[in-house]
Amino acid sequence: MTDPLGPRLADLAAGGRHRAPERPGLGDLALALAAEDPDRVVVSQGGRDVTRGQMLDMALRLGGALIARGLQPGASVAFQLPNWWEATVINLACALFGWRIVPLLPIYRAAELRAILPACAVQAIFLPPATPGRDYRATVEGLDSPPPHIFTLRGDAPGGFDDLLRHAPAEPALPPCTDAKLIIFTSGSTGRPKGVLHTHASLDAVVRQTADTWDTGEGDVLYVPSPVGHIGGSIYAFEFPWITGCRTILDDQWDPARAVRAIDDHGATFMAGATPFLAGLLAAAEAAGSALPGLRRFVCGGASVPPELVRRGLAAFPNAVVSRAYGSSEVPLAFPGIQTRAGAEAHADTDGEAAVEVRLLDSVGAEVQPGAEGEIALRGPQMFIGYLDPADDIGSFTEDGFFVMGDLGRLTEGRYITITGRTKDIIIRKGENIAPLEIENALLTHPDVLAVSIVGAPDAERGEIAVAFVVARPGFDMVAMRDHLEDAGLARQKFPERLELVEALPMNAVGKVQKPELRRIAARLVRQDA
Repeated sequence: MTDPLGPRLADLAAGGRHRAPERPGLGDLALALAAEDPDRVVVSQGGRDVTRGQMLDMALRLGGALIARGLQPGASVAFQLPNWWEATVINLACALFGWRIVPLLPIYRAAELRAILPACAVQAIFLPPATPGRDYRATVEGLDSPPPHIFTLRGDAPGGFDDLLRHAPAEPALPPCTDAKLIIFTSGSTGRPKGVLHTHASLDAVVRQTADTWDTGEGDVLYVPSPVGHIGGSIYAFEFPWITGCRTILDDQWDPARAVRAIDDHGATFMAGATPFLAGLLAAAEAAGSALPGLRRFVCGGASVPPELVRRGLAAFPNAVVSRAYGSSEVPLAFPGIQTRAGAEAHADTDGEAAVEVRLLDSVGAEVQPGAEGEIALRGPQMFIGYLDPADDIGSFTEDGFFVMGDLGRLTEGRYITITGRTKDIIIRKGENIAPLEIENALLTHPDVLAVSIVGAPDAERGEIAVAFVVARPGFDMVAMRDHLEDAGLARQKFPERLELVEALPMNAVGKVQKPELRRIAARLVRQDA
């Protein structure tokens, strides 16, 4: 099979948006490091340590098994897995043989998979075994066009992951560093998931720039409960250990008390997560009587990170730099935090220090005056090369290649960003983007729903929650809404937490729903109930 993304990548290369320096790719790096120190642990998870030598051997065997099943360079390989060590082996195999990884969040269901898998021309997918509440394989097999190769992990069915690792190892077929390595999906304001294309070089640049800011090296241990189906978790699990020499501790569930024990027991030096992770860790550490003395950095991203939460973190963890950070799937860790504790204390109300070129633009695309609010546009070597669908590129870049983030911000001292608002209709819940339009379209298919508008409201625990304002016939309630979204196949992560039944939605003179007014109402309602 020819490379299904070949024409798209050729167009992007011709557009000249690739800016990352050309370095050896992850596959080249793994071959060299495994030969140099095969016994160094790369990742630990569930009581198992995986060394460089072990991971390389498994990746070469997995590659041999997939080649025997017909996978050619340029094929897309998906996995919908918890934070299991096997995901790191799949990633390395893809880096060694020129396949693109498509990480999928476990919360995704038929609606998301139906859009994503065909768009990427996925040839193979790796899934968890069935549980009492979920049969991942049955969901994938029930799609109109399922991938030709479906493999199950940690089950006893023949032809699963363990059987693949019994295959003879293959000779690597290393791709160029400018080739696409990662296709990761983010919710867009259109309600349709958008595929973000990163190359081996752009991901390498993310890690090297960020590691320089954080001073990450062989002595560091990263505790990673953030899902590997998300851009952050994937970078910490797949790229950081090979590029910086650190070790990653993967955890497949988030439990704050468990996190405190793991950080102390493993001597973890780093953790990142959205607002709920930091809030939960603070409470659990206090309950355990631990100041997490080995932790030297916590990076908090996502929506609504209160400055007082950052200051509480600095006070509770005296050896750690606790700071906010800002980026996106398109430009990961563009503002990776702040280097020092003194800087973090002085700039706790900002979202980090720039590691990229920054412009703040007014409504006509001109740069604003220093200190003024503007729409954030970024450019740097860690920037993605474009979207999988070229239609999504339209309006996303300036003429000279800055990516327009869709957020409003203000720069302090020319380099510290503070997010002040959002131009795109996105809800950020627990660090994940949720597109209201997708949920609105699904609810409008319910026979009792006459009109609907969904907005985000600030929430101390989750960053934001989704509030659905619905004009409906009598009898429509929270249970009916959730049942309908379940039947539509949407991930439960997208279900609104609150339903407000109204007689009409606020409209302007041209009949457009006034979402700013609904956001104010939603915020007031949530505050009143707090």
